[in-house]
Amino acid sequence: CVSIYGLLQCFRLNALCKSFQSGKKLTAALNGIICGLQGRGHMFTTKHFIWIGICILFILIMNHYAKKEDFTLQNACYFFMFICLLSETTKMMSDMIPSTHGGMHLNPQSLPFHICSILLFIAAYITFGKDGPLKQKMINFFAVVGTCGGIAAILIPTYGVEFNVANVYQCFMYHAALTWFSLYLIRFIHANLGMQAFKDNLVVLFALLVFNLYMNSILAVYDTTFMFIVRPPLEGLPFLNLDHGYYIYLFRVIMLGVIGLSLFHLPFIVKERKSCETESDFNIA
Repeated sequence: CVSIYGLLQCFRLNALCKSFQSGKKLTAALNGIICGLQGRGHMFTTKHFIWIGICILFILIMNHYAKKEDFTLQNACYFFMFICLLSETTKMMSDMIPSTHGGMHLNPQSLPFHICSILLFIAAYITFGKDGPLKQKMINFFAVVGTCGGIAAILIPTYGVEFNVANVYQCFMYHAALTWFSLYLIRFIHANLGMQAFKDNLVVLFALLVFNLYMNSILAVYDTTFMFIVRPPLEGLPFLNLDHGYYIYLFRVIMLGVIGLSLFHLPFIVKERKSCETESDFNIA
């Protein structure tokens, strides 16, 4: 009886150990999920959905207004440059920090080296530059990167979603205007997004990537992460994270850019090829 009792106790102890280990795994898994949700901060909360709704409404209203008023490219450029002026003024007023020897300076993390901020300079060239092949290449690049970057920035709120923070208004409204202007360039056929534009855009994107690899190194003391090639825009993102090391993250960022650019251009390239084939058949006939 004593032997049987001892055996039963051993079985109970083993079961308890297994149960404890399973409980630890479950707790760890739950903690991981909770940390992930906390890491994403304000993504897809009620306030975030309100901001997304505001941005969508702005884009729809501006699309309707541009069509109704028959906006020229110059009209659209001037309107977008006005939004850019408001956006940058807000950013500069909000992101000034005390300087070491007195006075203030702009926070280096707010310098215009993110891809969406670089588009400010391209927009200025489109607005005030001379017509020609270079301007057309600028329009082609802006249309694609502005659409993808604007939507991504609205979905990933790096400044948060609070309604009492100036930078939140600046971030959402600028990227909503950026998305609208980019879609305007496509909708009113100012952008030519065929195969040549795809190649050009790919080269420019890689050039900006290399530029910001150096720029982030130069400004490493200020913990910058332009184009988010140092670390993810938010912690806890399901694909863009450092869980498997930095180089895997950087590879994912590059692949995401290449795949996104390819998919965006694909229908335009197919349309261009079909148009060329139709034209060729017509010439033969």
